[in-house]
Amino acid sequence: MKIQFIIVGWHFEKFPDTVKKLYELKEKVEEVEVFWIMHKPPNEFIKNNFEYKVFENLGLERGAYQRAIDYLKLDEETVLFLMHDDLEIKSFEFINDCTELLNVGVAFIGNGRNYPANLNPFEKVWKGKTFKELVNPEYQYVFNEQKVVKTIRGSFMCTIVKYMTMAGGYEFIDENPEDLKHIGGFGNVQQSLFGYKIHSMFGPERIGYLSNTYMDSEYIQEYARGIKE
Repeated sequence: MKIQFIIVGWHFEKFPDTVKKLYELKEKVEEVEVFWIMHKPPNEFIKNNFEYKVFENLGLERGAYQRAIDYLKLDEETVLFLMHDDLEIKSFEFINDCTELLNVGVAFIGNGRNYPANLNPFEKVWKGKTFKELVNPEYQYVFNEQKVVKTIRGSFMCTIVKYMTMAGGYEFIDENPEDLKHIGGFGNVQQSLFGYKIHSMFGPERIGYLSNTYMDSEYIQEYARGIKE
């Protein structure tokens, strides 16, 4: 079983312990690869010890994850861990727990349970466009009614490449958030779009979490935009 970590690089200077732990993991476990998708040039440690690529910051982390998946051309059975760099890794036992959940049919796994979204596909949310109009036309048929859906924060998600292929990848707004006044709202629109899509296509029972605590589990503590609260 191949395991591919994709890390969005932005706050790595503030979280050197996370970078070090990821390096130690890939050196210790043969099946694990770690790829950094950078929104700015890497430091020397990342440059010298990891595979990486710098992309323009379009679509925040979901745009980055999707570009990395497309770039890497991974085998469909590869297990994916899509992660921010501004989090604390308490234990890599989450790999085993996620694998067990995948083995019993869960398709998308978040860290701490996230807030659900009550999404109306016909509501205008971005530059006069509705949620539905922001979606890839091939998948707009999925967005057909208002409903409450499970969501997964962009900080951490585990899945298998084949499930991302089946879902048609992430839905994201292909724009630079530096032009925006409210990055949080921009990100939440994309979070809700992907949540609606996988909730509708796979069913809520195939979306799981490592804990019922928001942004936290026994394995990972998430932070917000590099801020340790």
